[in-house]
Amino acid sequence: QEIMAKKRDEEEGKALEDSFNNPLVPEIRADEMIRGTKGAPLVLVEYSDFECPFCARGYNTVVELLEKYKGKIQFIYKHLPLSFHPQAMIASQYFEAIRIQSEDKAAEFHDRIYKDQRKLQGGENFLKALAKELKVDMNKLAKDVKSEAVKKRIDADIAEAGKYGFQGTPGFLLNGIPVKGAYPTQHFVDLVEKLKEKGKVKL
Repeated sequence: QEIMAKKRDEEEGKALEDSFNNPLVPEIRADEMIRGTKGAPLVLVEYSDFECPFCARGYNTVVELLEKYKGKIQFIYKHLPLSFHPQAMIASQYFEAIRIQSEDKAAEFHDRIYKDQRKLQGGENFLKALAKELKVDMNKLAKDVKSEAVKKRIDADIAEAGKYGFQGTPGFLLNGIPVKGAYPTQHFVDLVEKLKEKGKVKL
């Protein structure tokens, strides 16, 4: 077991080194919702599931990183709703439908779910109530939630996550370097230091 673990560590180390030299390049759409500072040198992309408890931990890490690297980081949220989480896909659809109306309201919707995930058990009734509370145009929302555009956007995120080998959630890319799982903030800080050492980013 010890030999296996050592071998795995070596392989992971090698994969990490490779990713510094060949970072992954996610699609950043023209209408992407960017939190933090648009055009900042640090780019954090998350593939996430609204119902996943590890993603709630990931949310706290993102909040800490946005604070720590204020003015130097941009954050992009992408979807990876897992099939065994019954509310994950519909929550993603609501997020995208709200984003069409207002990025600020979509950001608030995202934060409110991750701060108290248990409420998601209320299903679509809870999502509707939250949207109403955020003063979203409910008629437009009802159309957009089921729209082809919203479905295609979420499907594109899922396909991109799959291409990068993210099967569980959360999955992150920090300047193209993959991080699989809800790692503590320090893990990302260490990656930033490595990026700086290697001359891949200037802060």
